[in-house]
Amino acid sequence: MIRSLVLAASAIATLVAVPASAQEVRVKVAGRPAAEVRADIVKAASTVCWKDVRGEALAGYLYPACIRASVNDAVTKLNSPALTAYNTANPAVVSR
Repeated sequence: MIRSLVLAASAIATLVAVPASAQEVRVKVAGRPAAEVRADIVKAASTVCWKDVRGEALAGYLYPACIRASVNDAVTKLNSPALTAYNTANPAVVSR
């Protein structure tokens, strides 16, 4: 019983650790404040992640984790100190 629970938890952790990569959404960042850019990144991640996990039995768990991972990945790739600071101060909280 406990082994099954641990395996299930491990499977969930494996699934949620990877940002959604099936789709790509472009977000314009030039000349925009960090708060606006991050809001657009969260919106794009929400759209992509929902399409990626809807219909999954664990979508309620996968969806928020996918958004957090996708947002953090996008912010890291942009390599903007202001955006990184804003993202750290305002972690993605998701409800659907």
